[in-house]
Amino acid sequence: MNMTAKAKTFQLAETSFAQLGYVQFADEKSLAQDLTELRDLLQNAMRLEHATIPPYLTLLYTLDDDVDWRIIESLRSIVVEEMLHFTLTANLLNAIGGTPAVDSPDFLPNYPARLPYDIDDIEVNLYGFSKNGIFQGMVIEHPKDVRPRAIANEVPSDMTIGEFYLYVESRLRAAVETHGEAAIFCGDPQRQIPPDVFYYGGGGNVLKVNDLKTAIAAMKLITDQGEGTGNDIWVVDEDELAHYFRFSQIYNERLYQKGDTVASGPTGEPFPVPWGKSVLIDSNAKVNDYPPGEVRDAIIRFNQRYCQLLGDLQTAFTGAPDKLMAAVVAMCALRDDFRAITANPFPGKELFHCAPTFEYSVANRQPLGKQVLMAAPATAAVAATDSVDASASASNEATLDQLQQAYSTGNLQLALACLSDAVIWDISGPSECPYLGVFYGHEGFSRFWKLLGDTVNFGSAGVEKSFFSGDQAMSYGGEQGTTKCGRVPYRYDWAIRYQFNEQHQITLMRQYFNPLNILSALKAAPYPVPAACPHSAKPQSQQQ
Repeated sequence: MNMTAKAKTFQLAETSFAQLGYVQFADEKSLAQDLTELRDLLQNAMRLEHATIPPYLTLLYTLDDDVDWRIIESLRSIVVEEMLHFTLTANLLNAIGGTPAVDSPDFLPNYPARLPYDIDDIEVNLYGFSKNGIFQGMVIEHPKDVRPRAIANEVPSDMTIGEFYLYVESRLRAAVETHGEAAIFCGDPQRQIPPDVFYYGGGGNVLKVNDLKTAIAAMKLITDQGEGTGNDIWVVDEDELAHYFRFSQIYNERLYQKGDTVASGPTGEPFPVPWGKSVLIDSNAKVNDYPPGEVRDAIIRFNQRYCQLLGDLQTAFTGAPDKLMAAVVAMCALRDDFRAITANPFPGKELFHCAPTFEYSVANRQPLGKQVLMAAPATAAVAATDSVDASASASNEATLDQLQQAYSTGNLQLALACLSDAVIWDISGPSECPYLGVFYGHEGFSRFWKLLGDTVNFGSAGVEKSFFSGDQAMSYGGEQGTTKCGRVPYRYDWAIRYQFNEQHQITLMRQYFNPLNILSALKAAPYPVPAACPHSAKPQSQQQ
């Protein structure tokens, strides 16, 4: 392209973006070429969205539990929303007849790693919770003005993340105009992950992609949650900040408030961050940097479990959407393994602790492409295993039904029958709410039960959906009621991860939720009221 033609192309790009919000392309490519290039772009979009998940998990899991719950919730919600974005890109790729490929050595970044196409010229590290780690999140998610010329130039390495998605949108629009919507959105609709399979309490949800309109909506959700909308720091409403701003208020130790912008930064209340309440890790360490021994073996096992998670996702994204929850359960289970590793000092490195390295490692599983080639005896063995798993899931489901009945009827003894003697009940949250904390064994759960009854009156508490995978389960639901003091109404949604023993008793329960609503209700009472509330003194159990 000569200089005159390029200048004309750039001018048309500026004009179309100003008028339409995207860059118009004159598409003279064949249908086959367009589909090949678009599928490659969306496979790299999947790599881009996944590349941030291990770094953000590392930020979250190196942070101590006893810090301000808002810091933990900010990081946790970002991780879950990146998983949402990852799923949306899979739906986009499947919608145009592509095949997501996530279970392979070249998919998992070799940290420290560049983003796909070297977008934004960013090298991503596995930082622990620190100023560097939070700043890295700000750099990745930073809102930037769109440059139509960079999109018109069609070189992804020269684009920002937001420009890359606008480039994909512009290419999709041009391809649909040239070849027709049905020719471009030619994928199997059965491969779409539906909203009810991926549930979380954020400001968006999974969208099934089947045409240009839904494809654009999916990409808009990805960019809005990451960078924000234009100069607006909020997503959907003034309860949810875009990712950049969640990182920014941690980094600047100050909250955003109404009227704040990208340029102003946060101007609200102080938000102290205890930077020292985390473990110090070597962000560039590899498995081979650790001497042989138990810790190195634990890191290898962690890496294998993470790769098994990618295998579960591969299965879910390529024809078995109902298997997605197995991957979500596996992700939640990573926390305990991660913390067990970081509890160990790094041999030979004073003050540093060990940490997972997120290297590709596979053990005891067939490559996905070979599983369908098994001989009949192996298939029978798999069927037998599936039958055992189904039986275990049914027994575990019966345990959860009994626990739900115990909550509904206020029967503590029935609840204890569902729990192992050594159960761990992790319902961590702000100390202002008496029944939040970590409780151990039947005695601890009984103490939680009493604190809960002293604090709130249940109106209803129900499970909307449960998913079972082996000895684990994930349930989604919510509860509502009133506070004991003042009868102030409250409601919140939750997700609870369960782990079961061979007797189908619960050994671990960990609840994920945003406690803002219950805290607001307790403060509105105000709480505690000394004369009216017999249990107004702060219980010792919440200090566990």
